[in-house]
Amino acid sequence: MSKTVWIAGITAVVLTAAVCTGIICAVSAEPSGRAAVSGGEGKAEMETEIQLAAADRETLQAGAPGERAEGQAGKAGQTSGESQNGSMGQTDGVNQAGSAGKTSGAEPPAEAARPQALIVDSDPQMYTYDQMTQDLQAMEAGYPDLVTLDSLTDTPDGRSLWHLVIGDPEKAGRHILVTASIHAREYMTTQLVMKQTSQFLGNIQNYPEITEGTTAFHVVPMINPDGVSISQMGLEGCLTEETRERVLEISRLDGTQDMNAYLRRWKSNSRGVDLNRNFDALWESYNDGLGRPSADHYKGTAPGSEPEAAALIALTERYPFARTVSYHTQGNVIYWYFGQTGELKEATMALANQVGALTGYPTDANYEKLDPAGYKDWAISKKGIPSLTIEVGTETSPVPPSQFQAVWRANIGVWDVLLQE
Repeated sequence: MSKTVWIAGITAVVLTAAVCTGIICAVSAEPSGRAAVSGGEGKAEMETEIQLAAADRETLQAGAPGERAEGQAGKAGQTSGESQNGSMGQTDGVNQAGSAGKTSGAEPPAEAARPQALIVDSDPQMYTYDQMTQDLQAMEAGYPDLVTLDSLTDTPDGRSLWHLVIGDPEKAGRHILVTASIHAREYMTTQLVMKQTSQFLGNIQNYPEITEGTTAFHVVPMINPDGVSISQMGLEGCLTEETRERVLEISRLDGTQDMNAYLRRWKSNSRGVDLNRNFDALWESYNDGLGRPSADHYKGTAPGSEPEAAALIALTERYPFARTVSYHTQGNVIYWYFGQTGELKEATMALANQVGALTGYPTDANYEKLDPAGYKDWAISKKGIPSLTIEVGTETSPVPPSQFQAVWRANIGVWDVLLQE
């Protein structure tokens, strides 16, 4: 082979590789609206696309919702993957900075390891237990070295009470808990917490405390799945005939006139117990005004009498949580005080002020006007954990779906605040 032919061959190989690289980079830029490069475009055009694709990736990482909140308390980042096409399976921008499995804390994960598109990232009008379960299982499959999923208990109507952990719960010395939907009609909080989880995982390379195993995030996104299903779907949300008959009996005792409206505003679990009145925090002295199962307010027969509350108590006793956040609706306010004093009071107030600065929600310390025996009350008074109740949305519960984007924007960076020491 002549020297000229040999050089020409090498040149062809190099140009071929450049064309392939241009195509790949251009395809990666498609979520931001740029068309793919065809194989016939010139070298200059390919180089431009490569540069633009790299710039897109830098923009996504810099402006992603999971960025650190330190020094940015008032900033709500732009969400490139936020409901780009509005339907499941079409969210090419979901988890663009995503990761799975093995990370060093500095290197982004491999492209092929990204999980499938998540339902929660399509911003559905109503986010159900089954959809949440599918998303949780997709997260575990997409991040097998980083995410674990287990059920804390079975609910009275036969559902799993899911608990997701990001990080190594056995190795970590610091644990943080985020929960939602302890009240049935407040199910928008599940959608919020699941979207927070998705965005956090999508930017996990920015969180070495997680990837290196020093901190673990625990998420219980729907404490009351039976009640949520009743609020969302009425009697069709009951899995068993026993539950259906019990709900009908409770409705009769409550003197229900409009069954659809009554079930939509259901707050309790499927046994008619308000789970956030079922903790040992002034439970004995609390008069629920009922003394029997109801759609709202009944405190149960004893603290922790309900399997959902007992499971949350057991989880809190198993791990030394440094902080907990319980999401509720509605009011756009942060409750942090339950009579604690000293360092615990100062730490809880500081956390509330940080989250308040980020979300724009005011803090409220007048706990005596509120019903006691909630999880936050118990975590503070019995376990000494700085804990918040964050009420999101306005008007009524269930909060109208039209408010979700505002709720999401306000709460994007809350997990970053919780990670700060």
